[in-house]
Amino acid sequence: MKDYSNILIIKMSSLGDVIHALPTLYALRQNLPHAKITWAIHEQFASLLPGTPWVDEVIIIDKKQLKSPSYLWNLRKDLHSRHFDMTLDLQCIAKSAIVSLLSGAPERYGYWELREGSKFVNKALVGAHKYDHVIERYLDTVRVLGGDVEGVEFPMPHDHAAEGVIRKRLADLGVTDDYVVVVPGARWIVKEWPLLNFGELCIRLCESGKKVIIAGAPDDNEKGLFIENYVKNDNLINLVGKTTMAELIELIRHCHIYISADTGPLHIANALKKPLIALFGTTSPHRTGPYGGSHVHIIISPTSKATPEQPLVDDPDCMAQIPVDAVWDVYSEMLRKDL
Repeated sequence: MKDYSNILIIKMSSLGDVIHALPTLYALRQNLPHAKITWAIHEQFASLLPGTPWVDEVIIIDKKQLKSPSYLWNLRKDLHSRHFDMTLDLQCIAKSAIVSLLSGAPERYGYWELREGSKFVNKALVGAHKYDHVIERYLDTVRVLGGDVEGVEFPMPHDHAAEGVIRKRLADLGVTDDYVVVVPGARWIVKEWPLLNFGELCIRLCESGKKVIIAGAPDDNEKGLFIENYVKNDNLINLVGKTTMAELIELIRHCHIYISADTGPLHIANALKKPLIALFGTTSPHRTGPYGGSHVHIIISPTSKATPEQPLVDDPDCMAQIPVDAVWDVYSEMLRKDL
């Protein structure tokens, strides 16, 4: 691999997509231990990035300002002043291509799926995993550039202050590390498992004596309140919308088992190698699901039509075809193996 000294990675959103790019960061650092690596990202996802030795510097990109000439001019001056010798665009859409172009780097690359005109800015790096999981597609950029890739590793951040906040909050609630995290929301409604199903599952978990913590973004507050009112059990704790991103990571880090449909926090759990149950139907786990390891347990709707070639299917009835019994059976088997 060429001895690059100053690299800009561009992956600005979203939660799961940023985590999918972390193994590529790991591989780059393994091949270029002395390079300076900077990451361009939207502010709300910046806490997903690890610090040194993985990422030396973070550049916050204001997505609302990317159509402002004055903002673009100042961004260009800032990026040019850093003298990048290579950009690696792992988003490959118009807004990321703009950042890549403004970087002034003499070499600008992206993974093979160059969309929204990004092919006019970046050179596609096409590898053997072109149609495989998106993590492997990203890792192909390192392989094609001549780097070695040894497995899939996620260099996740570890915020000790956030960990302290979560540990104190849980201790105040009488919760040990033997708890289940359930995240009921998802970015698109067609990816969600019905709230009634989540409620019935949480009732079973709580009545078994397990502490259950429901979590998620502030946009999912109503879902959290619905489940809280439906379950009505002291073993259920509603933290939906009540954690920062860093605190959510630490909440998941210390859980016993994680359960959700295809949503961003699922990929946090996978990166942390937590035992997890992932519910899929309208999206393809073979393209963007939790990747690798015996900790992963995927339940796919019997009516799923999602494939790696058609990764998102607009089928509002699909996820409801996963019965509560199926999830409970997988959970029970996980407990038996854990004993």
